Amino acid sequence: MTDSQREPHRVRAIALIGAMDGARHLTHTTNFPLDPAKMLPAADVLLLVAGEDAESPGAMLFRYTAHGEIGGDTWHPTAADAREQAGEEYRDALGEWLDVPDDVTDAHAFAVQYAAERLDGRDDR
Repeated sequence: MTDSQREPHRVRAIALIGAMDGARHLTHTTNFPLDPAKMLPAADVLLLVAGEDAESPGAMLFRYTAHGEIGGDTWHPTAADAREQAGEEYRDALGEWLDVPDDVTDAHAFAVQYAAERLDGRDDR
């Protein structure tokens, strides 16, 4: 049986983003200049979701602030690709990946609450 024939493996994981040194690492669409005033807020936490069902191939990487604001999202072919992108994007500021508990029904709300509880009072936000 090949990997493409197997049932998708469900992945739901979060990682906090620590203080970032230097300039914000940006990627945007070619020929579409970004006005800094129109940029999405910098993320405090990432949520990786993959393999929710057979009709949802690939992985989504969601970025949130600890206040619940969306900081962007990207699609990736696999969870490993999404983790690699997060590493490139956040480098040393990327915290350890933690699995979202199976009994959590809303992984997005869980990620935001997790970040808010742990980053409360952080001076660099």
